[in-house]
Amino acid sequence: MLADGLVSFGFDCRVFQRPAALLVALAESQPLAVLLDDAGLESGLAMQELVQRLSRIGNWPMVLLSGSQTIVSQIQLLRAGVSDFIAKPCDASKLADRLDALLENNEPVPYRVLVVDDSVASGHWAQKMLEQSGMQAKHIQDPLEIFLWLQRYKPDLVLMDIYMPSYTGDEIARIVRQHPQYDGLPIVFLSTETRLGHQLSARRMGGEDFLVKNNDVEHLISTVTIVADRYRRLRRALTRDSLTGLLSHTHFTNRLQSELFLATQSNRPLALAMIDIDHFKHVNDNHGHLTGDAVIKSLARLLRHAAAEPDLVGRYGGEEFCVILPDTSLIRAAQKVDEWRERFTAISHIAPDARFTSSFSAGVAVFEPGMTVRDLIEQADQGLYRAKEAGRNQVGLAKMPGQR
Repeated sequence: MLADGLVSFGFDCRVFQRPAALLVALAESQPLAVLLDDAGLESGLAMQELVQRLSRIGNWPMVLLSGSQTIVSQIQLLRAGVSDFIAKPCDASKLADRLDALLENNEPVPYRVLVVDDSVASGHWAQKMLEQSGMQAKHIQDPLEIFLWLQRYKPDLVLMDIYMPSYTGDEIARIVRQHPQYDGLPIVFLSTETRLGHQLSARRMGGEDFLVKNNDVEHLISTVTIVADRYRRLRRALTRDSLTGLLSHTHFTNRLQSELFLATQSNRPLALAMIDIDHFKHVNDNHGHLTGDAVIKSLARLLRHAAAEPDLVGRYGGEEFCVILPDTSLIRAAQKVDEWRERFTAISHIAPDARFTSSFSAGVAVFEPGMTVRDLIEQADQGLYRAKEAGRNQVGLAKMPGQR
C-alpha cells in the first residue's frame, strides 16, 4: 500500500519481503533511499544486522518505519546506519514529504557567496578559501556591479569589503537594503578593521557579522556556513507554499522578473508554462479534499523534479502552477510540458474509495523583447485557455505575432 501511494507521488518503488532479494537488487542498481519495516519481513535476520549489511553495500538514506522502538534500540540502529525513523501508522503523503526532505539534506546544494572586494589578492583569497570548503564563490571588484550579480548569481550571502575606493561597504549595504527582495539577504563585512566600535557601527548599517581579513580561515568558513544556512531556512519558510513546497505566487513572480532580466541581458530565449489540473473540483467533490491535496502534491513533485531547478516552479493559486523554462524556445517548451502531461496522466491516485487518474491542461508562451512579467503571464494564460477550449488534457500555445 505504501509503495502504491509513493508511486502516485512520482517515486519508482520496488517491494521485497526477503532480505536476500533486497540485497541482490541493491547489487544491481543504486536506489535513492531504502525504506525498512520489520513487520512482514520473511527472515530470522535481525533488523540491526540487516542495516549493517546494507551500510556495507552502499551509502544511501535508510528509513525505518518504527512502531515502538526504545531509545537504546534507536541509538543502536542509528550507529548501524539508519538515517531516519518514521512512526507508524504512516500514510504515503507524509512519507513522500519526509523522503523529499531526507534526500534534499543528503545531497545539499552548495552555498553561493558573492565576494565584493576591490583588492584582487584579498578577493581571490576569500573566493579560494570558500571554494576549498565546498561552496561556490564569485569575486567582483566593482561594488556598483552588485545588483547585476545579485540578479545573475543569486547568492545566499554577500561577503563585502568595508573600505573600498569611492564607496564603503556599509554604504553599498544600505542601498541593497532599500530593495525589498534583498532586505533579508545576509551581508558579512570583511576588513582589516579591528576596532570593535567601528565593527559594530558597520553592522548597524545592514551587516550580519564582521570578519577580519586574512585572519582565521576556520572562523570565516564557520561564520559563512552558519549565516547562509540560517538564511536558506528562513527564506524557504517565507517564500514557499506550505502544501507543495513550491514558490508562492508573489515569490514566483519575483523570480520570473529576475529571469526576464537575465534573458534580456544575455539575449537568450525564455518560455513560461501555465498549468491547471483538469476538473479538479470533481476530484474534491468525489474523493474529498485530502485526496485533492494529494493530487496537487503529486503534480508539484513531478514539476519540481522535471524543471531545470526547483525554484523555477511556483504554485500560482489553487490547482494552478507556473514553470519557467530558460533557454527554451516555444515549440521545445511545449514538447517538454506535453511530456510532463503524459507522465502525470499515467499516475494512479489512491482515494479511500477508489483509484483514479487525473490530467492537466497547459498554456505555453515565449518572452519577446519589451514584454513585462504581466504580459508573459497573460500570454501563457491565453495558451491555457486555448487548451481548455480544445477539450483539456493538452498543451496550448499563445498566439504568435500575426496569428489569428
